[in-house]
Amino acid sequence: MRVFAISDVHTDFPENLQLLAGLSTHTYRNDALILAGDVSHDATVLRTTLSLFLERFRYVFFVPGNHELWVRKGEYEHSLQKFEDILRTCESLGVGTSPACLGHGEDRVCIVPLFSWYTQPEEGADSLFRERALEGGTALWADDYRIKWPAGFRPAQFFHDLNERHVSARYEAGRVSFSHFLPRAELMFASAGEVPPPQPDPRARSFNFSRVAGSTLIEKQIRVLDSRVHVYGHQHRNRSRHYEGIWYVSNCLGYREERERRSLLNPPTIVREVWPLRD
Repeated sequence: MRVFAISDVHTDFPENLQLLAGLSTHTYRNDALILAGDVSHDATVLRTTLSLFLERFRYVFFVPGNHELWVRKGEYEHSLQKFEDILRTCESLGVGTSPACLGHGEDRVCIVPLFSWYTQPEEGADSLFRERALEGGTALWADDYRIKWPAGFRPAQFFHDLNERHVSARYEAGRVSFSHFLPRAELMFASAGEVPPPQPDPRARSFNFSRVAGSTLIEKQIRVLDSRVHVYGHQHRNRSRHYEGIWYVSNCLGYREERERRSLLNPPTIVREVWPLRD
């Protein structure tokens, strides 16, 4: 049994759904898929996409990203209600949102989903924020008007606390954890050998992504788990890094325009194998 990963599939866009529908219906039948958030804000599209993956993989694991928790007028009172509804949808379909240990022998693995959110700089020291100059004003962040939390709610801390009983559990095999949001600041930046895209994202000049990238609260839980691999998404950058004994992997499908300008390369197999670990 193998474990594959993908995130940020954004199947609101038909071309993305078509790419996923092109995945083999027999190649992955004994395998597991980690889907690290940002499928769609639309409940019907989310259900359709999860069902598509269930037709191709033996196991599917999922955590919501920020897009899933967008609330449209009259839909939910707040995003926490929508989060709870998404968990019920996953349970009804057989999609995993809590830990499970799979496989046999040396390749046995425990997959641990971590719910998460970002800490903005004004919210505390857990933020991944890094100061930088912006050009041409400040771009709007859709979450500012599409995410609605109850009064006084601290989402990053809430999701951290929700994970605690799973983080503190004992697992008899290697751990592969995953979150939608980034667990550490280094993951935001290109490595020394990383080739920059020929056409950089024009939005990057007017928005500081580090404000909403993630939280060190996620990293703390990864370290308690002693994960071998951690999968994340959100940034729309496909990267593989090794820090202090953990392999951090991002494999995002992203938007067609990102693939066209090559700021996000379209991997030939769409999903990326993350387990078993290969030398």
